[in-house]
Amino acid sequence: MTTILRLGCLGVLAGALLPAARSQEAPVNLALGRPYTMTAPNYALCKDADDAIQLTDGQRTEGHFWTRPSTVGWTGGKTVTLTIDLGADQPIDGVVFSTAGGVSDVLWPLSLVVLVSPDGQAWYEAGDLVAQALLEDPPPAYGTYATYAYRAGGLGTHGRYVCIVAEPGDQYLFCDEIEVIAGAPELLARPYAGPALPDSPDRAGLIRGHRLLVSQLARDLQAVRADLAAAPPPDAAGLTARADALAQRLRQLPRLPLDNFRAVLPMNDLERDILALQAAVWRAQGKAPLRLWQGQRWDPLEPSEEPPAAATAPRLDVALMQNEWRADVLNITNGAAADGLVTLTLEGLPEAPAGGWLEVHEVQHVGTRRFTSVAAALPAAERVGSSWRVRVPAGMTRQVWFSVHAVGIEPGRYEGAVVVAGADTALQRVPFHLHVSRLRFPERTTMNLGGWSYTNHIGAGGITAANRDALVAALKEHHVNAPWATSSVLPRGRMDDQGTFLEEPDTSAFDAFVDLWPEARYYMVYVAIGDWSRLSSGFDGAPRGTPAFTAKLAAWAHFWAGHLRRRGMAPRQLGLLIIDEPHNEAMYEALLAYARVIKDAEPEITLFIDPQPGDPESCLPMLRSMDVIVPHRPQWLQSKEWFPALFESLRQEGRQLGLYSADGPARSFDPYAYYLLQHWHCFAIGGTWSGFWSFGGDSRFSVWNEYASDGRGSYCPMYLDDEGVTPGKGMEAVREGVQDYEYLVMLRQAVEAAPAARRNGDAWKDASRLLGEACARVLADSKGRDYRWDVPRDRSVAEAVRREVLAALEALAEP
Repeated sequence: MTTILRLGCLGVLAGALLPAARSQEAPVNLALGRPYTMTAPNYALCKDADDAIQLTDGQRTEGHFWTRPSTVGWTGGKTVTLTIDLGADQPIDGVVFSTAGGVSDVLWPLSLVVLVSPDGQAWYEAGDLVAQALLEDPPPAYGTYATYAYRAGGLGTHGRYVCIVAEPGDQYLFCDEIEVIAGAPELLARPYAGPALPDSPDRAGLIRGHRLLVSQLARDLQAVRADLAAAPPPDAAGLTARADALAQRLRQLPRLPLDNFRAVLPMNDLERDILALQAAVWRAQGKAPLRLWQGQRWDPLEPSEEPPAAATAPRLDVALMQNEWRADVLNITNGAAADGLVTLTLEGLPEAPAGGWLEVHEVQHVGTRRFTSVAAALPAAERVGSSWRVRVPAGMTRQVWFSVHAVGIEPGRYEGAVVVAGADTALQRVPFHLHVSRLRFPERTTMNLGGWSYTNHIGAGGITAANRDALVAALKEHHVNAPWATSSVLPRGRMDDQGTFLEEPDTSAFDAFVDLWPEARYYMVYVAIGDWSRLSSGFDGAPRGTPAFTAKLAAWAHFWAGHLRRRGMAPRQLGLLIIDEPHNEAMYEALLAYARVIKDAEPEITLFIDPQPGDPESCLPMLRSMDVIVPHRPQWLQSKEWFPALFESLRQEGRQLGLYSADGPARSFDPYAYYLLQHWHCFAIGGTWSGFWSFGGDSRFSVWNEYASDGRGSYCPMYLDDEGVTPGKGMEAVREGVQDYEYLVMLRQAVEAAPAARRNGDAWKDASRLLGEACARVLADSKGRDYRWDVPRDRSVAEAVRREVLAALEALAEP
């Protein structure tokens, strides 16, 4: 059953958490005029001094919410807490939270958990405003601007303090008024339900983690109920009773410690029981215990998703050049009463049954910060002799990812099969077509790819002594050739104000970084003079514009360019990002000052910039001082006409162009639209650079447990933990995107290099036409910031066009 939602869905719990018992009398707002504390507002367009009183002043915002000072707003996607002091223990019937959303990436909140406390020390959960809204009167669907008041009545509690723990739907959260509705006086004597939460900084995290876990299990159970409603089997009443019993267990689920928790489905015994009920429903509906089917490998996959009604028999099909990586997938749905161990064996293919050119991965569903799991982690399947074995939990669909690396295989077309064997099911054969072209994919790709992974520094971005070598190896295997380091690899030494070294910089950190990446094309360094909210006033203690600034910066540039030459490297291989994401005139002026000195001293050093300009004029002198200009693709996708025109003019002037993406929450993004298509976009604009924040991890939380994190969660397209790295669909999409880009480069070269005598032939005409239209066909659906994974789209287009390019290249290679 597929249930892809833009909102966290707790409707299955709402009846128990928020019983409806509303008074017909005029409500009394206990919060009116009362003081409150809150997470500091940080949305600039509505931030003002009155934020401290506006949420309880009785006034609603008129006009567009997030541009009015009467609104309080937050950006960044982190959990927001708001605590109102009612002055004394008060009987509480309900809470109202007034907000707006529906457009401009302002999604409705995922949860608004209400806590009450008599003393500010012990806190008790009273309900979730979002849960009740979803059950009774949900907000409008995303796509239209609307104001909306989340209301919860019948809370039947009391307290002096009322706290709302708000989980934003994505980046933003806005509110103009909070009301606390008085209840009957006898509520003051009612005991609190459930255990108390401590008054600690971890309180919001405990609530968030529990809500995320409960939300995932609630969705699993809702999928079961939807199946029962869609096709009721003969024993529907008994199965419904089992679902009701599981719902009661879910209501009573105790909070789990999240310190060492792994949000890999199934996450606990209750979820296993819910999924076992899903399997029982399938069996009662007469469905086979083990179903094999296919979907597009980049499409999202729900934990209990089933094959569509018109599904055809599965057939694996991989076409690629020698030395290239490509993949296909097979879905296995287990309707048996117990978890299944399924064995996969090659038949009739090169090196069968061992298949040394083949990697098999089982796709794991992992919970995320956005109230939905994603089928994106790719741990290696267990090898059993010459076969592979995967575990398929009862009631789930396990996707199997077949990754082909065409090394050591003779060119040709092969027809074989994967033999699938379950414990109590008949053997099933899935055809496997493999086409290995006589063309060879280049050893070194054209695209300059990096991802701010900072592998030079143990402790940065989730890098540990135990996982660094595995991470570097994985990044190299995925065509990363412009790795990033922190500024610590380029120390300044000690200089006087004339730029004379009293002590030369220590080169050991830079040398170690180069030794870690001996075959890289560029060595990128974030110099960290400034970033989005910070800007240094000079260099090594010398203010910008002074003779000392020029002397010191020039001496530093001379030293490091000279060091590269002494190592037999070209100074252009050193790429410097001086100020990150410049977006105002102060940053532009500072960058221009640094660029002029560095270029005067060592013009071969590569200056890299990732600008986010707000207009085409003020940034232009700075951009002209750079060598590599890589604007933010999300901004490009939403830009006005001047934005692409600006960067095209700079490319024509000789600057290298590219794109980078640093949006989040990355786990909720479509690997196809966000990662893979960036490289088609790069080719379309004449770019040669691509970057993503970030190919490193996050030291603050485990990638296997985003429930314990705040903000946007992990940006890493792989699953990097303290001990190693597990592949992920995001990084596979990066690799395929880079390879697609190389196909287009090869096609362009072949078309341009064809002798005049061949240009009248059909092969050249077809190739030339394809070169002119390929990117437009693939990018036709890329409109705005639309790369959420739950956005419906045809994710097969790039693969279809790539195969056309391969056929065109093979035709042009014919004698």
